[in-house]
Amino acid sequence: MDRYEILKDIGSGNFGVAKLVREKWSGDLYAVKYIERGPKIDEHVQREIMNHRSLKHPNIIKFKEVLLTPTHLAIVMEYAAGGELFERICNAGRFSEDEARFFFQQLISGVCYCHAMSSVFHSQPKSTVGTPAYIAPEVLCRKQYDGKIADVWSCGVTLYVMLVGAYPFEDPEDPKNFRKTIQRILSVHYSIPDYVRVSKECKHLLSRIFVADPEKRISIPEIKQHPWFLKNLPIEFMEGEDGYMENEEESQSIEEILCIIDEARKGGDGPKVGSQLLGGSMDLDDDDIDCDADIDDLETSGDFVCALRV
Repeated sequence: MDRYEILKDIGSGNFGVAKLVREKWSGDLYAVKYIERGPKIDEHVQREIMNHRSLKHPNIIKFKEVLLTPTHLAIVMEYAAGGELFERICNAGRFSEDEARFFFQQLISGVCYCHAMSSVFHSQPKSTVGTPAYIAPEVLCRKQYDGKIADVWSCGVTLYVMLVGAYPFEDPEDPKNFRKTIQRILSVHYSIPDYVRVSKECKHLLSRIFVADPEKRISIPEIKQHPWFLKNLPIEFMEGEDGYMENEEESQSIEEILCIIDEARKGGDGPKVGSQLLGGSMDLDDDDIDCDADIDDLETSGDFVCALRV
């Protein structure tokens, strides 16, 4: 990490901490995710890194390299100066419908690309669940599910949050009660407040996304043909996703990455940098799911980060 100067903390979670750094020779800014060396560096972390390395899309944060510190594995990636989408929503309260559509189009483009690349990855990475707000009913219930269709639900939650400024399935009177949130997800209990103006076309799209039966839920290709989605669609999204499949200049070699990951599994010595930021109050407990789900067995269709293009 000698090539980088740490500027500030920019996030934390179950994985560890994220910091903003500057590359000394170029002055370029990057985000670095730190994961404690040792048992936390498991097959799922390795799969996430290798998958991220393969993704080349304008709306997905670019992977740069992995490095070792005495105590952590450091994953260096593009820094999205636009900030997190949720932070922008918090600052704005909520977006106008046109603004929400602009970001939703980018989100769907990125998700569609990830789905197109899924044949390269061969399997779906497993990730620890934090807030259940974005999780589709079939995932919560440990049913056999299609990750691509489950992603549609999560995209719908993001769209709703942009439009309303709140999660669709949280109880407004008790928003931190995960048990109530889960029950509302399973029963598809949501509404759009009267004070939020949303077009009929947008409401129709949400109603096609928030469908408990995955077989009846709208698909990503169908979303891309929906009249609401097609309005003011940027020309680059009309040209399809195939153009993004071409690899740009290669970053670290696969061999070098695997060697660093193997070394990180051995653990490290010294103080746990940033350990006071780990964890958080948004973890989901095993007892919060009523439909026979064990949280350790819950899977999602994978994590990626969309870069905001404003």
